[in-house]
Amino acid sequence: MLTRCKVIGLVGYSGSGKTHLIENAIKLLKKNFNYQIAVIKNIHEHQIDEEGKDTFKYLMAGGNYAITKNIYQETTVFIRKPLDLPQIIDWISKGPFQLDLIFIEGFRNLEYPTILCVKDLEDVKSQLTIHVKMISGLICEKNNVISDNFNLPFVNIEKQFQKFLEIFDLK
Repeated sequence: MLTRCKVIGLVGYSGSGKTHLIENAIKLLKKNFNYQIAVIKNIHEHQIDEEGKDTFKYLMAGGNYAITKNIYQETTVFIRKPLDLPQIIDWISKGPFQLDLIFIEGFRNLEYPTILCVKDLEDVKSQLTIHVKMISGLICEKNNVISDNFNLPFVNIEKQFQKFLEIFDLK
């Protein structure tokens, strides 16, 4: 178990392999270390809570939270309050569940160690920041695409899990 909750960001264009990488990382970290992991995803295209739904009505009436639970042991929390990413991270890391790692998907301008997911080499340069520590995504599924032009490792997490652990100090 880690001594403190780590945060790793993932950025990349839609369809670049971010979700696939997170899914595989969660499976491998659970299997090998039993890590407790949360994911915060930035949804750009659509609203999460819909007008007309009960949760929407409760929040529009002035409720601070609307929490739902179903028979499948799924719980959702809707908050009608503008929270920035550091506030969300602080809230869940202090919550009732001890976390080892938080993945943040789809937020730009992160000040956390970040994985850049891309499909093609031409997608790399426009998305690089000083916080990117490795490149991954669909590009790592192709053969002979590795480039040292960026001075960053290209890592296929399924085949190079140990390298991923080393880059983000997750041993």
